Amino acid sequence: MALPPAEFAAALLREAKETHPWLHHRLFRMIWDGQLTRRQLQDVIRQQGCFFLDTLRHAAWKIISVGGYSPTFEDLERQRALIPLVVEEGGEDTVGGKTTAHAYLFIRVAESLGISRGELFATEYLPTTIIEKNELFLLQRSSTVEALCGGNIATESINPIHVRPTAEALEKHYGVPRAALDFYHVHMEIEEDHADRAIKILEKIAVTDEEQSRGRLAMRRAITARRICADGMLQAFVGGHDANP
Repeated sequence: MALPPAEFAAALLREAKETHPWLHHRLFRMIWDGQLTRRQLQDVIRQQGCFFLDTLRHAAWKIISVGGYSPTFEDLERQRALIPLVVEEGGEDTVGGKTTAHAYLFIRVAESLGISRGELFATEYLPTTIIEKNELFLLQRSSTVEALCGGNIATESINPIHVRPTAEALEKHYGVPRAALDFYHVHMEIEEDHADRAIKILEKIAVTDEEQSRGRLAMRRAITARRICADGMLQAFVGGHDANP
């Protein structure tokens, strides 16, 4: 039996906070505590580029997946509601703002750690990293419900919690200057808005048991893909794969 839409969204948010590896995985706790070597951290950042350098296309799929060959008026409204997410990823400087593309901000983080642009884009990605990206992009292409639950709800809702200690650790333990950490500071401010936008749309479309089941599964698939990626990086660069502290 379908839950009331607001209750459904609240339940997803709770589960994401309780299970997402960006909050609970040993690898990220080690980063926060400054326990990785600089080389290990460089390896992690380079792997993360597989997804973070391609977030504009990831966001754009949300719009592409809305509606059929001939969109309805409701489809057009839903597409318009998603446009701000794409603009933010691609850079608000394209429409008169100041913040550039999130991928460009990520490049600055890498460069501040001594990873050249050429090295970053030439990274050989781990199989587990490829699995993560492929699964996350597949969810974006599947349907609006799966795109929002597998993206905005699964990860963007918890990202403000994750990026704050990450930015603090990079500055405190690894000597990254504050000016190079805009990738994280921007996400402290906007991700809650992304989650709120997703919830407003879900409250209109995730109203049946079937739609809520797909949304719940999409969130769990996304979180599982993130965990697989974290396990792969931990095993490859640190040793061991236990996600528990």
